Amino acid sequence: MKKSEKIRKKINDYLFDHRALSLFLNHSNALIHTVLAALVFAFGFTAFITPGVKDGVEGLHIATGGVSGISQTIALVLRNVGAPEWMTGNTIISIAYFVVNIPIVLFAFFKIGKKFAVYTGINVGLSSLFIFLFSNSPFRAAFIIDQISNNPLIFDHVLVRVLFGATMVGVSSAIAYRADVSCGGIDVFSYYFALRKSTSIGKYGILINGIVITTYSVVLVFSSGSEWADGVVAFFFSLTYLFVVNLVIDTINLRNKKVQVQIITTNDYMAPVLIANFPHGATVVTGEGAYSHAPKKIVYMVVSSSQVKSVISLAHKVDPNAFISVTALVQVYGNFFIKPVE
Repeated sequence: MKKSEKIRKKINDYLFDHRALSLFLNHSNALIHTVLAALVFAFGFTAFITPGVKDGVEGLHIATGGVSGISQTIALVLRNVGAPEWMTGNTIISIAYFVVNIPIVLFAFFKIGKKFAVYTGINVGLSSLFIFLFSNSPFRAAFIIDQISNNPLIFDHVLVRVLFGATMVGVSSAIAYRADVSCGGIDVFSYYFALRKSTSIGKYGILINGIVITTYSVVLVFSSGSEWADGVVAFFFSLTYLFVVNLVIDTINLRNKKVQVQIITTNDYMAPVLIANFPHGATVVTGEGAYSHAPKKIVYMVVSSSQVKSVISLAHKVDPNAFISVTALVQVYGNFFIKPVE
């Protein structure tokens, strides 16, 4: 056993015997991920998604989808009916983002998990706070955001805003997912359906968010002072944003990705060792080496992407000469164990 593995085993054994410390570290990890995800989301939203104003000209609006997109739509509608300026910018967006998320967090509490809901609620509150702080001039952070959003390389190139903003928001959601929490909004429903169907999260977000960006674009078409083409162009940029966000999420988030591991070995204990260390079943097929004609055991096992390295490492400990292949899977039907969300 390598030195690093021995140290890891000692730490795991120590934490197993000290449940209070283990619980504290678990919650600390979730809180750190929650705060970081909120910061990244607020920065991406205010710096790249919210249109800046340069020489009296406002940049093209981009709809984000989800609850933030709903909040943008609310602000846009209020602007159309002549509401005060503070009710048409990021301040009202931050308030609406928090309010609309309240029933969604309650849904998460009863349908997904209590810890998941609590930290999702914390993330939503922090995201709303950070959007407010990043958008109001008395704060130094707001000045920095203004300098970034009004930079010619950003302001004059909408596609750059789309790609940068989508990447930041996607990273934000992925950071939260890695701690088994979410950034609220549509992420909660995407997470819920993905867990029930044991597949990737991104496609559910695309289906739900498509309605939101379509609604926003229609409202923008009828906005006072806007050309009808602005709404059409905003729709296609928003659609691009949506695909990039979900691509980033599915690239980073490995929880719901499945792979099939095929292990060819001469060791009869390979399958028993694997199923003793991982909460998954396996299928063993008897084969024969084409060249050596020696009897072989072919072990098939489906695991989460995050478990692949551990499975390969353990398999090579059992049989250093084992031949292992890994194949990505699109969908898995049947009973596949996924650690419950707390």
